[in-house]
Amino acid sequence: MDWLVVGLGNPGREYELTPHNVGFMVCDSLSSFFKFDFSLEKKFKGLLGEFRIKDNHIRVLKPLTYMNLSGESVYLALNFFKISLDNLVVIHDDLDLPLGRIRIKKNSSSGGHKGVQSIIDLVGSKDFIRVRIGVGREKDAARYVLSRFSEDKLEMLDRVILTSTDAVVDVIIKGLNYSMSKYNGLSMEV
Repeated sequence: MDWLVVGLGNPGREYELTPHNVGFMVCDSLSSFFKFDFSLEKKFKGLLGEFRIKDNHIRVLKPLTYMNLSGESVYLALNFFKISLDNLVVIHDDLDLPLGRIRIKKNSSSGGHKGVQSIIDLVGSKDFIRVRIGVGREKDAARYVLSRFSEDKLEMLDRVILTSTDAVVDVIIKGLNYSMSKYNGLSMEV
């Protein structure tokens, strides 16, 4: 079965350890665990890697369009590989969840996330799987999501990224219902 796993983020070193880039971090974790590299794919406006688990061929995409235009990259890759929306997994930050929580959902609104809204607008549906990674909320949300995580949050962030990586793999191997049941109540908060 073919899958497209998309981690949302912004390209550039200045965004590497920011809340908005947790999607990229999970993609990098998948790359490290499954031993694949990313290559620039101009036709998808992003970085693409791929690996296999059992009978599943997984393509991992990091859009380079910047967050608010993520849908452009996703739309191009989905259509090129002819992947069903049922097999699209989008990983992104969520201000409404505290750091240490993740939520897996399907067929839900963007919740104000402009990267997710861009995908919904361009693919014409919200009927895809999302792995929402809590980053917490601070007063100036726009500034916060583009600022580096504080040192005290980095240790928990490592656990969150590893758990989110496991969640993506479980969605593919064990299914959506199993994964929602396993991860949606889980807390890594200290």
